[in-house]
Amino acid sequence: MNFWFPLLSTLQLIAVVTTVSLLIGIPSAWAAETMACGRMVAKYASRLFILAMTVALAIPLILHAAIWESTAGKFGWLSLTGSGARSFEAFHGLVASGWIHAMVGSAIVTLATWCGTQSQSRAVIENSLLDASPLRAWWTIRLPLAWPWVLAATLINAGIAGTEMTVVDLYGYRTLADEFYLFYAANPNGLSIAIVCALPLCLALGLGTLLLVLHQPSGASLSAQEPIRVCEEQPSNWSIGISSFILLVSASLIVLVPIVGLFVKIGHDVAIVEGQIVSVWSIHRGVKEWLLAPRTFASEYQWTIVLGLATGLLSSLIAWPMAALGRRRAGIEKIFDVLSICLFCIPGPVVAIAVVNFFQFDVPIFRFLYEMTIVPTVIALSFRATSIAYWVLRSGYRGISDRVFEASALEMSSTKRFWRIDRPLIQGSLVTAIFVSAVFASGDVPVTLPVVPPGISTVGTRLFGLLHSGARYQEAALAIWHLMFVVSIAAVIAVGHRHWRARMSV
Repeated sequence: MNFWFPLLSTLQLIAVVTTVSLLIGIPSAWAAETMACGRMVAKYASRLFILAMTVALAIPLILHAAIWESTAGKFGWLSLTGSGARSFEAFHGLVASGWIHAMVGSAIVTLATWCGTQSQSRAVIENSLLDASPLRAWWTIRLPLAWPWVLAATLINAGIAGTEMTVVDLYGYRTLADEFYLFYAANPNGLSIAIVCALPLCLALGLGTLLLVLHQPSGASLSAQEPIRVCEEQPSNWSIGISSFILLVSASLIVLVPIVGLFVKIGHDVAIVEGQIVSVWSIHRGVKEWLLAPRTFASEYQWTIVLGLATGLLSSLIAWPMAALGRRRAGIEKIFDVLSICLFCIPGPVVAIAVVNFFQFDVPIFRFLYEMTIVPTVIALSFRATSIAYWVLRSGYRGISDRVFEASALEMSSTKRFWRIDRPLIQGSLVTAIFVSAVFASGDVPVTLPVVPPGISTVGTRLFGLLHSGARYQEAALAIWHLMFVVSIAAVIAVGHRHWRARMSV
């Protein structure tokens, strides 16, 4: 495997993604926090922006690709002039791949930086405001103190860019993961696997080392873990104006423009009017395509739900004991933290090929499972989904005080504590872990493509095929329903989590 060119391409993509995401994400986090200290309208704008970033993070990457392809891609509505010909041809290769990854990465950096500054103690925030204005205090004191969060977000973005292959394959940009998928997925060897896994695992070890260095005991109570917002004074009109502009631009680039473009594309058409080829838009066509999508792609939606829920249940059942055991033993928790990060950073095609080769062993039931069931697909999808479920459950266990575990240990065995104490306290996080890992698995196309049985197609794999074939309208209709589904799940999780937190605090 000649890895020098794909390695350089991967490093270029990582550099573009991390740079753009930091340039957008950090100012957006400052703007969101500044607006949160303003008046009622500004506070609601800040909350809405954070919610929009969360939704953007929940949307699978293949769906982001479909959204941007409908907007600025080969047949996107921005790429077609009134004559129906392409007028914007720069959205390809590194530009397109880096832009799509960077928009998702900007949401990650925004949320990580915002959480990092919000989680600082009241004393730190108040002391930073003694000798400096809120603007200067945030950029010179609070942001440097939040560097672990920013660095972690940067490493996550680099890991995603180095392991994800659906976006780069769509735009013909050859990274290590895409090179492996194209030329070695059918006949892998040890050298190719080592090369494609080396860079992501180095990033994973870097993030794991950061977690170990900054590891804190998990005995804090829920109240100690909640963000502390200190607003000593109202931000100036100048700060509110700049913050509003930053939030508007950031939200437009990450969420509004691509989603509006998706709805515009579904009604977009190229027609002949009076002998001239022109680009037209019809709301009737848009509504028709939108209503036909559930019937046209019924099989894709059904299999996406089945595989997503099965993967969410399996990954959460695996991650729950890991999070419970790690909560009680700090040393084991460190091991699980690093292990989960390493599993997440393994490229999807490598995971899928490993599962496929495992089921090729001469065991009678293996052939039946591989050819007649979705068991291998669910197992392959659960590799990385388990890491997602683990961190959701781990954060839930972090909100339980040590006193609860100490009191229950005096009267119950480990099994009874796990079922009678942990389950009621962690059920909100458990449901969240199931649905979050299910949504993640539904868009994990790099794992699904090599291992999915013949005749089974998910929304992600069908989008991947439609985008490659240059389909103009079908992918927009297919993506809209999937987008609505993901947003609905995110809204249900947010509302349910708030009600659960309110009930637990009573």
